[in-house]
Amino acid sequence: MDLGFLRPLYEYPPDWPASGYVSVYLDTTPKENAPNEVALRLRAAREALAAAGADQATLDAVLTANLDHVAARSHALFAAGGTVRLHGIMPESPSLGESSSYTPLPHVVPWLAQRPPRLPHVRVAANREGGQVLAVPGAWPETQGDLETAMVGLTEIVGESWPVHKPAGGGWSQPRFQRSAEETWTETAKRIAEAVTRAADRVKAVFVVLGGDVRERTILADELPKALRDNVVIVEREVELTAPAFDEAAWAEESWRAALDARARLDEFRAQMDRPPGDRRAVQGLDATLTALRDGLVSDVLIAASPDSTATAMATETAWIGPGLADAATGREQLTERGVTDPVTDLAAEALARAAAGTAAELHFLREEPGFTAAALLRAPVAAVEPTT
Repeated sequence: MDLGFLRPLYEYPPDWPASGYVSVYLDTTPKENAPNEVALRLRAAREALAAAGADQATLDAVLTANLDHVAARSHALFAAGGTVRLHGIMPESPSLGESSSYTPLPHVVPWLAQRPPRLPHVRVAANREGGQVLAVPGAWPETQGDLETAMVGLTEIVGESWPVHKPAGGGWSQPRFQRSAEETWTETAKRIAEAVTRAADRVKAVFVVLGGDVRERTILADELPKALRDNVVIVEREVELTAPAFDEAAWAEESWRAALDARARLDEFRAQMDRPPGDRRAVQGLDATLTALRDGLVSDVLIAASPDSTATAMATETAWIGPGLADAATGREQLTERGVTDPVTDLAAEALARAAAGTAAELHFLREEPGFTAAALLRAPVAAVEPTT
């Protein structure tokens, strides 16, 4: 996961170290007989944050945030300086439950662990009369408004108008009308497939989410180029492109691909650790990882996450931080030696995420890795960066 999109969140920190960030995780899953429940819980979070020292302008911004997103079951709000700097959405309830915090760093890791980066893909709703094709560009973890913006690129395909249904009765003309209906379906599928191919080329799509009429989507899949046909994700319903089913299918596919990518990085890390010490391009452990990040040497950060909740394995572990994006260490003196004044502590996972964003390193979450906390792949061998004696 490339964290470059987080730099604006971090680059202008609040008055250091006097103030911090507000982070709110809110479950907005519809519940019966509780139309005002979300608003009440948000107001309760505001009261707790005010007691923790958050300023009124920032709390007002959180309270008035737009939570009207049909596909989102949860929201993650990160605010400072009187504005909501990042508004993330999630397809499920927050893995760690609802929470609010006022801390030196925004607590983005639970959101990042639960919502993988959006991959470029094409969404298709097809029926026998035509269809809709939407090219969704690759982006960072999805934020409020992303899909609405992407809808500008929606393409409507109108198929042949007659005949679109096979005749039910008998008679000498029935076979001819049946063939005509099938030819109409095929011609419509070809038109949609051409639009899908153009859309996929435009955004460099890695998969296609296909929903709609069972017969038409089957014909359409066969008409797609092999590279797309082999990467089709089926929505087993005939629904609009804006329906939650399309979001859920895309999210599931992206999560699966993110897990594969993380596993590949883990395999690379293990291979590097098997090399002679002087040739390794990897370090293990929180202290070594933070040290390499401070020096700008990390290409990939690996963090272990528990399989049942997506919480990081070091959920309560802390690190020392300063105002600079890569100011993070396990010891206070490691920062003061570099001229950082007034270091403070926050969660180590959050310090890793900020340092990764600040040094153009990617972040990967590993599932089911007992005993594993943090590690890093390096841009150069350890011998090239460690001081010689």
